[in-house]
Amino acid sequence: MNLSLSILLFCLLMAGVFAFFTSCKNPMGNTNKESSGKLDYGFSKSGDTILYNNTLLEVDASSFTILDEHFCKDKSYVYYHDSYRDSRDYFISKKYHIQKLEKADAATFVSLGYGFGKDKSQAWLKEKSFHVADIDGLTAIDHQFVKDGIHAYFLGKEIKGSDGKTFERIDSFYAKDSNKYYFIESDQVNYNIQQIVCDRSTFKILEYPYSQDQDRVYYEGKIFKDAQARSFQIIKYPYSKDEQYVYYENKIINGADPKSFDLFIENELSSGESYYGKDKNNIYINATPFTGVDPVTFRILDEKYTIDKNGVYYRMKKVKNADPTSFKVYPHYMGDADAEDKHHKFGDGKIVE
Repeated sequence: MNLSLSILLFCLLMAGVFAFFTSCKNPMGNTNKESSGKLDYGFSKSGDTILYNNTLLEVDASSFTILDEHFCKDKSYVYYHDSYRDSRDYFISKKYHIQKLEKADAATFVSLGYGFGKDKSQAWLKEKSFHVADIDGLTAIDHQFVKDGIHAYFLGKEIKGSDGKTFERIDSFYAKDSNKYYFIESDQVNYNIQQIVCDRSTFKILEYPYSQDQDRVYYEGKIFKDAQARSFQIIKYPYSKDEQYVYYENKIINGADPKSFDLFIENELSSGESYYGKDKNNIYINATPFTGVDPVTFRILDEKYTIDKNGVYYRMKKVKNADPTSFKVYPHYMGDADAEDKHHKFGDGKIVE
């Protein structure tokens, strides 16, 4: 056998031995059982210790398992973990939290996703437990809802009278089951769910926050007591009308004429602070008639400033010594000024220079 052939056979033999021992060592790839290294979601393992973002955990490393982005466990305990940002240094640093769930049964605990979990006897939303009627049938719908074969649950609380078998979320604001419709209220901090007392067979969801059935109109899931269902129309939020009245949100605009009422195109740029409407009689800012202005020459400069042939107005009050022929607003504050004319600079409707 020549030297080249011997070298080739030796290389093939060594490659086979390497592949054999590698496959035997870790046939399933990178797992929590490895002797050291980075794991998912900020965890790492070093020998017989587990770290969570460099914090040493008192867990059993040999049985430690990461379930998902919210739950992990070892043979004895379940833990909830997450990351968050403090408002004081929101953009600078991320903080981490991990908490032992003392009452959770590690042997039977499973994650349902979305921060929900369950064991043999109770359900969990993050680090808090709650009771459900049918623990075996419990499944998660999203980060707010779970359901079992009997009821649905919203943020860990039973929805009274709900049917878990048919419950489903429709969109960000509505849910339903075989018997009822529900409205999900939110101020971005607090959340609540309420039943919509309606005729389910004719109920329909309109543009947020309106809905209706054959007899009634609803605003944010509550009966819109003045509105007539048969003639109700959404103009564009926050305005609607029927044959009798024009409404701002869910309140009547006194004196507004529904036949001639229309909106200014400038509302498309509104941040939500001020909206402008008009009819044959008046100009309106939100729900308030803007009396005393000339409707023919009236113009909107921005959400705060308006103008007509007689003057400049800041939040419906006339700006003293402002020249309407040369007045203009800035796209943003420049120093202490947000507008100017040929004589002065103005800030919030007052002369600043």
